[in-house]
Amino acid sequence: MKTGKEYAEQAKNPKYDKLTYSQYDCQAFCELVLRDIGVRQPDGAVYNWKGSNDMYRHAVKWIGTIDEARKTFGDIPPGAWAFMWDSTGNEKKRGYYDGLGNASHIGIYIGNDQVRDSTKIKNASGQVIRDGVGTRPLKQFQKIGLPMMLDFGGTSHKINIEVDRESIVELYDNLQSALVLIKGWLDL
Repeated sequence: MKTGKEYAEQAKNPKYDKLTYSQYDCQAFCELVLRDIGVRQPDGAVYNWKGSNDMYRHAVKWIGTIDEARKTFGDIPPGAWAFMWDSTGNEKKRGYYDGLGNASHIGIYIGNDQVRDSTKIKNASGQVIRDGVGTRPLKQFQKIGLPMMLDFGGTSHKINIEVDRESIVELYDNLQSALVLIKGWLDL
């Protein structure tokens, strides 16, 4: 299984910089990079989702906010998907009535608070200032998802638990008391 780091490294390849948005939109760019590192569906077919909302709902093994990702994993894992997301109901226009919000755009997190994506951006006067694959700041995105077809080294299961000795002793005492009660009931 390919890793998120391999995916992020491939996404940085300058060969993608010449691709326009009409050639590869945000979803198609993410799929292209997967294909280029050799990631396929179990039947050998390339991935072809219905858009970023479909990817948000059906292709991630973990999803959360940027802060949740940092808290859960220590930092955002390279190769994670970054989603532009809102909960204004726009997802209903796209046929989603599940209350999960609208993932209107997707990119690949490449580290250092940067995301590679494909988009068409116009300035206030309507002039196109970016058309295609490029890099933008993570702060423009709201959600992070770990693609299920990539290995993130167990990051989807990292949990930090801190327990002091006093809490353990209290738990032990409570369990001992419960066992005495149960034993008494069984002797009835």
